[in-house]
Amino acid sequence: MTHPKSEYFVAASPFFFAVNDASCLGWFHLAKTPRVGLGVVMCRAIGYESMCAYGAYTQLAEKLAEAGCDVLRFDYPGTGDSSGDDSQPDRLQSWTNSIVCATQQLKKISGCSDICLLGLRLGANLAAHAAQQLGGVSQLILWAPCVSGRSFVRELRAASLAHHNNSHESESENGQQHESIESMGYLYSAQTLAELAVLPGLPGLPVDGHLAHRILLLDRDDRPGANRLFAKLQGTGVETTYAVAPGYALMMSEPRETLLELESLNSLKAWLVKEMNALVDVKATAPDDGLVSQHQPILRQHQFEGVLETAVSFGSDPKLFGILSEPAQPTGHVNCSETAVLMLNVGGNYRIGPNRIYVHIARDLARAGCRILRFDLAGLGDSRHPQGFRAAHLYSKDSTPEVRAAIDFLSAQGCKKFYLLGICSGSFVAFQAALADTRVTGQILMNSRLLEWRDANPDGTWQDSMQNAYKSVSFYRRQLFDWHVYKRLFKGDVDVVGISNRLRVLMGARLSRALKSVFLNVSVDSGPMQKVRQLSARGTDTLMIVNADDDGRDYLEFHFGRGGKYLIDDARFQMIFVTGSDHTFSDKKGQNSVISTVKTYLGLHDATVS
Repeated sequence: MTHPKSEYFVAASPFFFAVNDASCLGWFHLAKTPRVGLGVVMCRAIGYESMCAYGAYTQLAEKLAEAGCDVLRFDYPGTGDSSGDDSQPDRLQSWTNSIVCATQQLKKISGCSDICLLGLRLGANLAAHAAQQLGGVSQLILWAPCVSGRSFVRELRAASLAHHNNSHESESENGQQHESIESMGYLYSAQTLAELAVLPGLPGLPVDGHLAHRILLLDRDDRPGANRLFAKLQGTGVETTYAVAPGYALMMSEPRETLLELESLNSLKAWLVKEMNALVDVKATAPDDGLVSQHQPILRQHQFEGVLETAVSFGSDPKLFGILSEPAQPTGHVNCSETAVLMLNVGGNYRIGPNRIYVHIARDLARAGCRILRFDLAGLGDSRHPQGFRAAHLYSKDSTPEVRAAIDFLSAQGCKKFYLLGICSGSFVAFQAALADTRVTGQILMNSRLLEWRDANPDGTWQDSMQNAYKSVSFYRRQLFDWHVYKRLFKGDVDVVGISNRLRVLMGARLSRALKSVFLNVSVDSGPMQKVRQLSARGTDTLMIVNADDDGRDYLEFHFGRGGKYLIDDARFQMIFVTGSDHTFSDKKGQNSVISTVKTYLGLHDATVS
């Protein structure tokens, strides 16, 4: 597989723009000269697919800007860094309206009159509807569009069942009514599902010159299926091109390896600039310098529901990007909150966290009086870096300097107490940074699977096995008394070999330590536990939040004892269990439990914002 080299990045500037009562975060990528006079509005996928494709979409925006196009990518209302949430009404119309508003913003910023809408998955369907609402656009790129809204709902239902979410849904006889469901960690309200169920597929739209002058239909490389749509588009007289985009399946697998195939990038660029090279942006006005300036430490702000959020950049080599959330203050008041919480990336997820959990926590804590910085480590999200991101970086890359830069930034804002919060690999970064920086007041470690450097750990074999997702020993012990499990066992739906191997290596590690304790007088008070004691002695608090069934529980209880009993005498250490959730607390119940636990830990339940 060939990936493109990222030797440099075209300048991009974040800003917020209004969509009715919401505000959306957009990124403007200024075209490199010579400009071709074409503006590209990128319409993201929805839910988990959007998170998976974030890195690839950012990379694609940079490539298109390099080719001379002015590009705007953005978050729909209730998604990403924009205001709102999944439960708000009229989601589909709001998303479509935001594409129209983004198009108007791009025209204003760049001066381009020719616009291309580029949509991925459901974003392709939304882009087509927005193009119709706009009265047509110059070009339209439909990347793996959904056959229809109803088919997308079926996919959501299947994903919900596959991930064993506690979701409830029903359908009336006419197939129009749905209860809300949680799918892949995202909530789809009853109204949203009902709107999706009647959303016409692209064949249902009047495809003519009023939709787009040129259309590119990109099919997926894992399950191509857009041939029928291509045949319909060809019959309309609109210039239509069909291609299969290599790299789609990898891009959508999970938020880790998100680079697009070089072939896909080059073919997209070639199609977009076709017939545009002769129109080297003579009529387009100069872009707004206020948006493209890279020298402003605070780039843009938006305020909603008692929260003020600011897009910020800080640090140097690399430059890091984040969103600072703080309580909205009355006019003339200065924000005097001295407590800051830094949220650290989980795996390849950018700063919103898996299932947008970091956004929910940040805004709730901000309303309670804290300052929260959720930012991207180098190579992730919008903290762009030539080396990019790889899964191998999770437990081998030293991110301490980047965390230190974030603390420096918050310290300059007047903060004096600094808490580090991370889920899974983010907890590893938090733990390492807390050890290295004495300014850290406390650390909130959630579902940790590893806290020490992998290559420095003598028990690497069983520690590495923790990176394969299973459940905790206590979970499997309970399952022995559930007759439904045996039905699944006989059907071959239980990974007996994998579970057995996990239990074998864990039991082996426990036996090995017991023997060393008896015959070699090796104390269990070593490794992570010893370091936590050192942090406590220094005055740094530790809160561990663990889903009771998460496999990380086995790792933590190996080092800290059942329920953390080895540190029961340490007043600065707590281990708290959350029940009924999953590894990333994707369900709303799990997220609410986490938010309540963190607020109690920070003493914010009775806090009021003046």
